[in-house]
Amino acid sequence: MKITDVHAHVFPDKLADKAAHSIGDFYGAASYCAASVENLLREEQKAGISRCVISNSAVTPHQVHDVNTFLASAAASHPSFVGFGSIYPGTDGFEEELDRMMALGLRGLKIHPEFQKLPIDDPSGIETYRAVAKRGLPVLFHMGDDRFDLSTPQRLMNLLRQVPDLRVIAAHFGGWRAWELSYENPLPENVLYDTSGTAPMIPRDFVLRMLDRFGAERFLFGSDFPMWKPASAVAQIRALGLDNETLSYIFHKNFMNLFPDLFRKELDARASRGNNREKKKERRFPCIKSA
Repeated sequence: MKITDVHAHVFPDKLADKAAHSIGDFYGAASYCAASVENLLREEQKAGISRCVISNSAVTPHQVHDVNTFLASAAASHPSFVGFGSIYPGTDGFEEELDRMMALGLRGLKIHPEFQKLPIDDPSGIETYRAVAKRGLPVLFHMGDDRFDLSTPQRLMNLLRQVPDLRVIAAHFGGWRAWELSYENPLPENVLYDTSGTAPMIPRDFVLRMLDRFGAERFLFGSDFPMWKPASAVAQIRALGLDNETLSYIFHKNFMNLFPDLFRKELDARASRGNNREKKKERRFPCIKSA
């Protein structure tokens, strides 16, 4: 079964160890290795992951240019990488930087409201997100933290009321350490969720409730490297007891549908086999393997 990872962090070698420690300190949990390109490539191979989104978040406006240049270079150098850049919402020159990102081959954005100390729905960022939506770029938002009120489902919903065509991936099942809040506040159906940094921290039955309520077609596998080993993250999803078809949506098909141009041959082959119905078929959960 093909596996793709929508949530992995990498940094330049000179910053990779410091960045991993800083991320771990913020969450009170040590990263298991430096967030380097070399380490990510090794760990994704161990996990059987064939494609992954790489990102890191610019925490100040002056970091944006260098962050995007590094991520674009890393993605261009490694065919298994899909680069997501960063932007600091509301700062001058955001349209020019978005265009530069796209010219460099970056395919989306990663935004971390807690690191940027800026709420998702801050009025200063609305025009930035309108420009992002106009360009069709998906945004991977860090979601949730019970210590703050910057990335709640309610704030994301407020942003989407103002920018309804924004393509969004809500990380951590829509709310790290705030999963009940995510479950109780459904987001529009054009919002996807990722599984990163979550499976070992919440009960299996709650994960199944989330999948049942929102549907398989809305969940993407994410490892949250270097906070978690990709192989461990894969094993945690497999341990849920979902059937193979359900796993195929979470591990690969939804990623493929997010970036159809990257998988054109695979999609064409699937269509030629008469599987067009998969594109429209509603998936509801739980889909548990038979004993």
